Amino acid sequence: MQKVKVQMLTQEAFAPFGAVISCEDRPYGGEAGMYRWYAEQACVENAECVSVNLLTAIQREYVFDKFEAHKRTTETVLPLTGGLIVAGIPAGEVTPDRVQAFYVPVGMGISWAPNVWHYAPFPIGGDATCAVIFRNGTGDDDAVFAWLPEQMGFEL
Repeated sequence: MQKVKVQMLTQEAFAPFGAVISCEDRPYGGEAGMYRWYAEQACVENAECVSVNLLTAIQREYVFDKFEAHKRTTETVLPLTGGLIVAGIPAGEVTPDRVQAFYVPVGMGISWAPNVWHYAPFPIGGDATCAVIFRNGTGDDDAVFAWLPEQMGFEL
């Protein structure tokens, strides 16, 4: 089975897939001594109504072959109870040589760009709940699926 090395999450490495959500090295506003406000970390594109969802990623074998993409919206994933591994393919052809994987720790997040291939995250060390934010109705009218010719795994 072919394996993809899991990378640490950086904006540079994740740029072909979307945006990294993080407070690190970001400008902020707010009230001194009260709070820091990190505005517009990610935007939900083409949304009249935004849906905030919870997903519990179930601990399972690190094997995958299925991907989805959304043509009209971003999809933001924020781990709440545990770190996640996500696999993605930049917009275009779904082939094993284009797959990359990232570790997304609690305290950071990602926003998949439209047309970028991704699927359910893999938790590390037990089930993990995350918030998933996108245009309301995305799962019903803006999800296309593709499969790799063979299953792949992760190299930690």
